[in-house]
Amino acid sequence: MPSRQRPRDAQTSATRSHPRTDTTAPPPATVIEAQLSPHGDPVLGLYLHIAYHRVMSTFTLKVGHGQVTPAIIGVITMLAEHPGISQARLARLIGLERATIGTTVARAIEAGFVVRTDAHGDARSYSLSLSPRGEKMLRELRQRIAEHEKAAGAHLTVSERRALRSLLRKLVYGR
Repeated sequence: MPSRQRPRDAQTSATRSHPRTDTTAPPPATVIEAQLSPHGDPVLGLYLHIAYHRVMSTFTLKVGHGQVTPAIIGVITMLAEHPGISQARLARLIGLERATIGTTVARAIEAGFVVRTDAHGDARSYSLSLSPRGEKMLRELRQRIAEHEKAAGAHLTVSERRALRSLLRKLVYGR
């Protein structure tokens, strides 16, 4: 009698949409970490990677709506704080390579969130600012992000969320 296994795609889909129900087995990250670090040292990158994917799994639906990416959100928010800055300065503020930010800025301009103004008729010198559509998107993002973050951090208390933010800031910026 043939076994009645679900096709591989169905198993993968079911695993993604439902949390683990076997509470007796260690979480997969624990097993992976034990293999990668037999002496028990934390493998932070592993947990950061898993946490990123967990948070981002609902980002497009709840925040992005097919309109914005996290990178474009970074550009929009920084331009709200620093209207009229150059792309080079924007790259320094965000902490990304100029070429990387250039691609994101080009997408934000194409989407109508950002306007580029040539300074004094010189195409090599220009400033970036939010368009009215970008300003509207920023207002919408404030609400969307708040709802998404509440859901993403549902397993943490407010105090734990603040502590995690503090630790991540220290990990990223050293302070």
